Amino acid sequence: MLIVGGFVILIGSFYIITGGKGTYKLSEGIGYSRTIEASKKRGVFVKELDYKIIPDSIQLAKDKVFFIEKGFRYGKYSADKTLPLRETDDYTYRIGMSPASGEIFSGSFLLSYGDSFLFHKMKDTIKREIVTKVPQYDSIYKVGELLLFNKKFKK
Repeated sequence: MLIVGGFVILIGSFYIITGGKGTYKLSEGIGYSRTIEASKKRGVFVKELDYKIIPDSIQLAKDKVFFIEKGFRYGKYSADKTLPLRETDDYTYRIGMSPASGEIFSGSFLLSYGDSFLFHKMKDTIKREIVTKVPQYDSIYKVGELLLFNKKFKK
């Protein structure tokens, strides 16, 4: 019993000293912003993207926005700090979705195959398939396409 109590004290001391941060591995891992506001706060926001859904009967979920941000790494033991990518990292930019969590489309649809959301140079158009979420995943089929491109501003 004394050994177990000593172990609990040792583990508790570790959590207090490290602030519990030694228990996860965000340290210098490649990161992403969950919102445009967070991307701007980090200083990695590039621009908002426009989109088109084919067919137009499929609707984007309310308040969903796509954007481009520069690739970055989390700080050492802190998701709040921003570090530049390393020379060995594969992608310079990524497409984010704000907010990052929740449904993408209204209805039972998911993004599937297509262009990667990670890249070195933005293509004219990024294409991703839209597939059904129902019935179960063994019978998913394509029902549309999401196209992302540079936002066109009206003069």
